[in-house]
Amino acid sequence: MIILRNIKIPYDQDESILRRKIIDMINKREFNYKIYKKSIDARKDINFVYQVLVDLDINDIDKKIIKKLKNNIAEFTEDKLEVENKNNIETAVIVGTGPAGLFAAYLLSKKGVKVTLIERGKPVDERIKDIDRLHDESILDEESNVQFGEGGAGTFSDGKLTSRSKDKRVSHVFDIFVENGAPEDILYEAKPHIGTDILREVIKNMREEIKSMGSIYKFSEKFIDFEMDNKDIASIITDKDKYSADVYILAIGNSARDTFELLDKYDLIESKNFAVGFRIEHLREEIEKSQYGFCSEKLPAATYQLNYTDKEKSHSVYTFCMCPGGYVVNSSSKKNELCVNGMSYHARDGVNSNSAVVASVDENTYGSGNLDGMKFQDEIERRAYELGDGLAPVQKVRDYLDNKTTKEIGRVIPTIRPGYKLVNLNEIYPDSINDAIKSAFLYMDKRVEGFANSDAILTGVETRTSSPIRILRKDYKTPKFSNLYPIGEGAGYSGGIVSSALDGIKCAIEILEGERNA
Repeated sequence: MIILRNIKIPYDQDESILRRKIIDMINKREFNYKIYKKSIDARKDINFVYQVLVDLDINDIDKKIIKKLKNNIAEFTEDKLEVENKNNIETAVIVGTGPAGLFAAYLLSKKGVKVTLIERGKPVDERIKDIDRLHDESILDEESNVQFGEGGAGTFSDGKLTSRSKDKRVSHVFDIFVENGAPEDILYEAKPHIGTDILREVIKNMREEIKSMGSIYKFSEKFIDFEMDNKDIASIITDKDKYSADVYILAIGNSARDTFELLDKYDLIESKNFAVGFRIEHLREEIEKSQYGFCSEKLPAATYQLNYTDKEKSHSVYTFCMCPGGYVVNSSSKKNELCVNGMSYHARDGVNSNSAVVASVDENTYGSGNLDGMKFQDEIERRAYELGDGLAPVQKVRDYLDNKTTKEIGRVIPTIRPGYKLVNLNEIYPDSINDAIKSAFLYMDKRVEGFANSDAILTGVETRTSSPIRILRKDYKTPKFSNLYPIGEGAGYSGGIVSSALDGIKCAIEILEGERNA
């Protein structure tokens, strides 16, 4: 098999001409091909840029053509995930059914391990009802919300599938998603996403596949403690039962604050830096005009990723989890506290686009204790709740820059449900964070025209960007307990759906094939 790179097709032409382009490149007519990667080049003339896999041997291509194409042609070998249960693991308990826990369970179950998955929240369909109740009536279920429940927090996001990891096993994350109902274009799109609507169905399909292999789910059941035996974990204790296994995996989310407190008592954690800020909303068409120069249904919804660094300031600022054509949603998990997140459906066809704009914080801001970052999040979310009188606090960007309360909304209508209160968001964060974010807005406005325009909307607060703690581990095991494996975003080792799923796969491989203590 060969790979052909850098095949350009104008955005307004049909993809069917791709075969003609391949023929012109290699002077062959009899072949099958599939798209390997697809990206967009909008620097001048807007083109889609393809890499394709062609079922021909490199030796079948004329050497003159190979020389002419240079780096745009090469031999290609697809990677296979070959794993064996060399350690004869029979049983596992996994706490948490977010991407890390789910993918660890999927691979372990495939290799004959009987897995018990413990989830404090509800199955995804029941979870949807609880979240709708929060978004429509402001009624919060502290155990079933955007943070807790089947699929984790990412189930109610944009379903973005981007990762900075160079690990080739990332491709198997995408393969598993497609096997369970995700659209095939995630295998090759440069910025793949599933969308919350489709991701919910994929999560359910994965559950049924895992159960068909003999593993079981325990929903609405909270992990509350360990039982010890010879200085190792003998069982996981929940509020309903006790479970013993060969290995135990902690795949908790980044909002499991009661669990963080338990783990701190066992000296298993340390504090970790994270970031806090707001959600910013613009009209989707304005972002598309800024990025492409015009709007077109033939182009994907426009995205951006912006960073700002000022050596004189103690915070770096960046955009995070951009949701084109999406919505800002209440993602609280504690009563009398409020935080928000972004969400998009697969079509990404909402009127607004949003993203987080967040400033990094460290112990100079929140303190040096293991749980001080978590306590800082708590305090910020309480301030947001109080400032908004229980509703999301909202302000226009220009008013935030001028440090004055917003009195009326412009063209950008906040999407947060069930409502919002116009406030001065400067009252929530310390001055150093506000100053850094304000400087970033002025810089980002030069990168994306209109980013800081007077009608752009800020909604507070975005605090759950990543875990405020890290569970100590080496070779995926905690130094203290050799049969306890902390993974995923809540454990402090990933950020986002793909990196969390990959962490789950790598942990499962370590359990199945890695060295074990005698």
